Amino acid sequence: MTTGLDAPAEDVRHVSGGFIAVYVLAQFGIWVALLTPVVLTIALRVGEIATEAEKGQWLGIILATGAFVALLAAPVCGALSDRTRSRFGRRRPWLVGGLAVSAVGLTILGTAPNLLLLGLGWMICQAGFNAMQAACLPILPDVVPFRLQGRVAGMLGMTSTAATFAGSWITQFTQTSTLLMFLAPFGVTVFGVLALVLILPDRASSAENGHRADLAAIPRALIKPFLDRDFSWAFVSRFLIMMAWSFLLTYQLFFLTDQLSLERADATQVMVRSMAIIAVATISVSIVGGFISDWSGRRKPFVALAAVIEATGFLLVALAPSVPQFLVGVAVAGLGKGLYFAVDLALLAAILPNKEERAKDMGVFQIANSLPQSLAPALAPIILVLGSADGENYAAVFIAGTLFALLGALAIAPIRRSR
Repeated sequence: MTTGLDAPAEDVRHVSGGFIAVYVLAQFGIWVALLTPVVLTIALRVGEIATEAEKGQWLGIILATGAFVALLAAPVCGALSDRTRSRFGRRRPWLVGGLAVSAVGLTILGTAPNLLLLGLGWMICQAGFNAMQAACLPILPDVVPFRLQGRVAGMLGMTSTAATFAGSWITQFTQTSTLLMFLAPFGVTVFGVLALVLILPDRASSAENGHRADLAAIPRALIKPFLDRDFSWAFVSRFLIMMAWSFLLTYQLFFLTDQLSLERADATQVMVRSMAIIAVATISVSIVGGFISDWSGRRKPFVALAAVIEATGFLLVALAPSVPQFLVGVAVAGLGKGLYFAVDLALLAAILPNKEERAKDMGVFQIANSLPQSLAPALAPIILVLGSADGENYAAVFIAGTLFALLGALAIAPIRRSR
């Protein structure tokens, strides 16, 4: 195995398999309790409170306001975590604090008598969960040695997909209790995060960076990583890839009903199969891709290859004349996604501009994940109009996804501090 040009010569740290397992479990737990409301339980709760005519609009409003909070919370909490001078370390307080805030938000979600309180509960949840994420993600470069970062990143990369299915599975047993729908998945979060807190080798911020949290300096600190060439290109690559995936996740139902002329019930069944295929493809490739990346000591070729595979999958979907080819395209895109998320996080860990500001910089990087979820639905109507006169050529949306993914592959090339 080669260590690669970007492996620090002094990186002789050791972590046990047990620590890695707990770390991955904690990240899985955070995703379970965060994504289950996004995918399922908030929609169920809105359906109980709102009228049939209003529920779609209110669901969009609640999810959008939560996404805005997430956009701010991750980098701000990351910056504050980097500056934390506590005898408990600089990551533990934000893990435990985020856990407590999330518990409050989920309780409000489960007991809210009206839509405004439901929205408030979701905003509180997003603040709490993103505080945990801001402290959890930088543990990869903080603690895990370079030679293991690819495989650990691969395990972390599969947790969101696995968590979506786990949350859906748990919810089928909790629908008789509104509060339990939100708190049952959170039990996994509590167990995983507290286990991580107990074994995490954490330290307080160093003297030169451990000054009191100056809120006025936060905006300047959030802009600072974009002054670094490698970070900026990695951000652009992730943003473009997530734009492509946002098109697929948002518009596959309309593609099936309008492009392939399926009835809504049949299209829904195909979507279930589609999500299952993506999950299997992503999880199976993530771990293998991470091991191969560690063995070779290289990151960039795998990230670029993954983006090209994703682009191929999106193109197959766009050109699909039938459901079987649609599912083949989804499977190919899922394989690319698994490889991409197996290596991209390890690439980021290798090129972070400042080791004392990892949480803040990784929090800023998370904007590349969340922003496309808002921009893709706004951009899609323009693409649809350009794609056909009647504005209903949904194949054009997936062709746009293909182009975004290819551009994401090209954006990796200028990065210099990683091979």
